[in-house]
Amino acid sequence: MKFDLAVVGHIVLDHISREELIQGPQLGGPCTYAGLAANSLGAKAVAISRVGEDFGSKRLSFLEAHGISTSHVKTTSSPTTRFRISYRDGRRAMRVLSVCDPISDECLSKFPSSFAMHIGPVLDEISPALAIQLASRNRTVGLDPQGYLRQLDSNGAVHVRKWRNRSLLRRVAVLKVSEAELPAIIGQKWSARKLSTLGPDTILLTRGSRGTIIWSRQNGMFNVPAYETYVRDPTGAGDAFAGAFLVNWVRTGDLAWSAATGAAVASFVVAKTRIGNFGTRRQIESRAMEILEGTRRI
Repeated sequence: MKFDLAVVGHIVLDHISREELIQGPQLGGPCTYAGLAANSLGAKAVAISRVGEDFGSKRLSFLEAHGISTSHVKTTSSPTTRFRISYRDGRRAMRVLSVCDPISDECLSKFPSSFAMHIGPVLDEISPALAIQLASRNRTVGLDPQGYLRQLDSNGAVHVRKWRNRSLLRRVAVLKVSEAELPAIIGQKWSARKLSTLGPDTILLTRGSRGTIIWSRQNGMFNVPAYETYVRDPTGAGDAFAGAFLVNWVRTGDLAWSAATGAAVASFVVAKTRIGNFGTRRQIESRAMEILEGTRRI
């Protein structure tokens, strides 16, 4: 079977707190959100990941029921990777509670076939060498380097560190990075010229409520607005954006429409009251049309 999207990275369990309210543990990580985004567009996704015995069969069944194959999710003796995510006064703080075993070269031997691949490390679980090998297996490869940009202090709190692996960046077609993370890759100031030196042909620069800037080597730069909605929890929005973008980009080859679709899916994620409630395909396409109308070349 050939999947529409393969997502590589740790499936995580998030404990999310807002003010005094703590939710979780709940499913998280790129495999979850990018996979669910693909499913919301009628696409088939497969997760390549590792979880601990504490993850439980019910969560695997949930992913399967929502269109994400878990046939390549391996259970190990280490605990599942867990984060405590705190939102306060518009800021996010993260602390690592546990870390699962890294994803090994073994996954290459029976790696599933897919039209697109998204590499999404959350905490160095995919070595750059393995990521380079993965990128060579597919023409349409996206990378979210967030897991390479994180370092932990003695209390497990997550901080941003500098990172730039040109060998890997040259091998991926799409780089998805947040505005807050970008300085750790290219310095304090960014420009189209600096973006062009990174390597990928397409860069998605997410900026929260201010939308997304797309830079394309072939098509230039665009501003894609965010869909206006009430934000309950932004966790996973960037992962969902990336998953939806890759699925539609492979299907249509239309950069602006793919980004508008990603922004539409993300709008459902930030307003979610429960995981997996990303709206219907018709609702997503309706929002994407509105977003596309507001997209401008810059």
